[in-house]
Amino acid sequence: MTIRSLLTSILTPPDRLLAKIIGKGFGLKDIFTLVNLGGGVAGIILAMKGKPIEASYAVLIGFILGDSLDGAVARLTGHSNRFGSDFDTITDHLAQCIAPAVIVASHFFHYNYLFAGLLAFMIISAGSIRHARNTAADFNFHFCWKGLPRPIATMIIFAVLNGQIIKVVPYPQYFALAAVIGVSYGLLGDIPFVSHHGRRLQNWVIGIVIFAYSTAILLGLFYRKYFWDVLLLYMLVYTFFGWIVLSPEERKEYRQAVADWKSRLI
Repeated sequence: MTIRSLLTSILTPPDRLLAKIIGKGFGLKDIFTLVNLGGGVAGIILAMKGKPIEASYAVLIGFILGDSLDGAVARLTGHSNRFGSDFDTITDHLAQCIAPAVIVASHFFHYNYLFAGLLAFMIISAGSIRHARNTAADFNFHFCWKGLPRPIATMIIFAVLNGQIIKVVPYPQYFALAAVIGVSYGLLGDIPFVSHHGRRLQNWVIGIVIFAYSTAILLGLFYRKYFWDVLLLYMLVYTFFGWIVLSPEERKEYRQAVADWKSRLI
């Protein structure tokens, strides 16, 4: 018995039970989506209490234990459906758009309320425009996202605001503003960002991903002082070099997919 079949046999019974109790569309995958939702709600509440760093951890934990697992659970249980997709999309908008905006604002309330509101407005605007575009004309390329993925954008912002760098740079508020502008541009851009869906990544890429995940988790558990700085490094490497794993043929296919998507966007 393979690991996949073992996991399927373990996860399928509770998935079916949840579908019977709550409704046919609901399944085990949606419990993990709720974990992601809980992280976003906790982040907003902690930010409102003036604890933006703890709020950032809450959103990050929700992503790791929820958003990064719900798709895998759906595939293992064979319970992918439109409800789960829409529920995940709505949850992502709160946890990776609204919540980060509130957390960013809480970082700068002491500096200037208008400036804090501006940063929040930019993040929510970029995330909402991206969401509306994808709703109006769904972009489906088998192993790439178009534009900076929202979880990566969220982590970059958190890493900039919570790391050690912002404590030593002059005019940290403008450093944060530049980060938000850059992330907003990335969210709305056409740059390809390779995903793990629909394509087997090269072994060296898988090795780098495993190394990044494991070292980030270890830092978060045992040595948090430089956790956000290391996370920022990893996110920037992905942002600026993630596309290099694509072959020339794949890049050509991607550009054509973007052109087709733009022709459908009315």
